[in-house]
Amino acid sequence: MKPFIYSNITKSINDVTFEVVETKGKGHPDNICDTLAEKISSEYSKYCLSHYNMILRHMVDKITILGGGSKVAFGKGEMVVPIKVLINGRFTSAYGNEKIEYMDIVTNVAKDYFKALFPLLDVDKYLLIIDNTHVNEGPGVIYKENNLSNNDRVDFFIAKDSGDTNRQSNNFRCNDTSTTVSYAPMSMLEKLVLSIEQTLNADSYKELYPFVGNDIKVMGIRKDKEIEITACVPLIAKYTNDINDYYDKLDIVKKKIIDLSNKICPNYNTKIFLNTRDNIDKDDLYLTAIGSAIESGDEGAVGRGNRSRGVIPFTRHFSMEAPCGKNPVYHTGKLFTAIGDIISDEIYNTLHIENIVYCTSKMGDSITEPWNVSIEINSNLTDETSKQITDIVQKNISNHYDISLGIINGKYSLNSY
Repeated sequence: MKPFIYSNITKSINDVTFEVVETKGKGHPDNICDTLAEKISSEYSKYCLSHYNMILRHMVDKITILGGGSKVAFGKGEMVVPIKVLINGRFTSAYGNEKIEYMDIVTNVAKDYFKALFPLLDVDKYLLIIDNTHVNEGPGVIYKENNLSNNDRVDFFIAKDSGDTNRQSNNFRCNDTSTTVSYAPMSMLEKLVLSIEQTLNADSYKELYPFVGNDIKVMGIRKDKEIEITACVPLIAKYTNDINDYYDKLDIVKKKIIDLSNKICPNYNTKIFLNTRDNIDKDDLYLTAIGSAIESGDEGAVGRGNRSRGVIPFTRHFSMEAPCGKNPVYHTGKLFTAIGDIISDEIYNTLHIENIVYCTSKMGDSITEPWNVSIEINSNLTDETSKQITDIVQKNISNHYDISLGIINGKYSLNSY
């Protein structure tokens, strides 16, 4: 397919006057849902490949979480109400006469993930995994008077045998009409906001400072050369002795943020704000039992977290697609998120041109011939540039199944975790 390539020469992303960027940390309920959905999809896909040599139909892109309840005080915290994980979606539940115990895969993935994410959480006691799945085939099946249909969507979520590969892969047709947006490079503010969250949530940092929880949210605003960063950083009650200790520990966090800012944005005047809602007079502090608001009533849902670059870039063009948990083979909101990011990165890394990549699929089209791929470049367009970009686009779209495999094996991230 031939992409539409056009020139729109504007200021470089780091020279625009105003920019707003947010990131939700790995312990944020929305990010938890995104990451969990991806892990479940990946593990189910790997199971199918190892057992049946094909990725069977599934979708878990509507997972939600209902927050539990906790009680905290300086020096101690405890869970009192379980966290509920609602597994909303569909899985192929059988291959021939063999039943696939997909909820065993889901349960193992969820428990292992929550154990790693929240070492202080007793997952056997305070994590409830609720099966809300179904196997209805969806719209598009017309039945006759004899209650039969010629439509191959009947028994959509059952694999008949090894000859069912094409049906299970949807014949590599787009399952949806959707648009994804990718861009490169990331701005300095995006890099700073993302670096703050990932540094504070790194295993190496937690080993030194175990009192820092992981439900970290960072918002950055840049006005010319002025940057303001607001970060919400939970402290864990078990490791926080009193109010003075609380503020001392926040000072440690603040110094690390200042160091990162000086390193990534050295020529900017940066102000840092931490835990701005804190009010000690009302006993209102960001003090937690396990390190996340998920312990105290906060809910999460797939698609409300970060975009594929790991941030929410409010002053950029970006897609509202929720790729996490979608089928990696033919769900275009997922597949073209990865493909678009790969194309955009390759254009920037090889041609050094800032760009935006728009991929629009039309339901039923071949994945290799999507409705539209348009590339906006912040440069003059020459015949040579057009040819190079076209080659990059065609190569990566033709490589779509290898990219699907790369998604399930963690080579391509859809939300930075």
